[in-house]
Amino acid sequence: MDTRGWGGTLYRYRTEAAQSAIREYEKIAVANGMSLTELSLRWCKQRSLITTTLVGHSNMKQLKESIKFFQNKDPLSEQVMWDIDVVHMKNRTPIFSSNRVGKDWLGEGEIGEPIP
Repeated sequence: MDTRGWGGTLYRYRTEAAQSAIREYEKIAVANGMSLTELSLRWCKQRSLITTTLVGHSNMKQLKESIKFFQNKDPLSEQVMWDIDVVHMKNRTPIFSSNRVGKDWLGEGEIGEPIP
């Protein structure tokens, strides 16, 4: 785990549950002929309650690829949207998902946050 910066906060994205969800999302993307990035961006664009999508790029090629996905007018199919929802329903809150809970668990999550 990272020991400085956002490392403790971002740990929730590296839990086994989160990694499993990422693998499942990638399977959906590949099965539908797109990258995980395209699936993610098109999903964001299609959700009516999402008003802003933050993206990060390391180079101009990635930026151009993302812009291309946002310009795609074709919505994801209802089946793809459902498949994404099924993965999400299995793991709604990755911060509380862990396979590393033992007898020493004292009501805290992976990064020390209290669990009600």
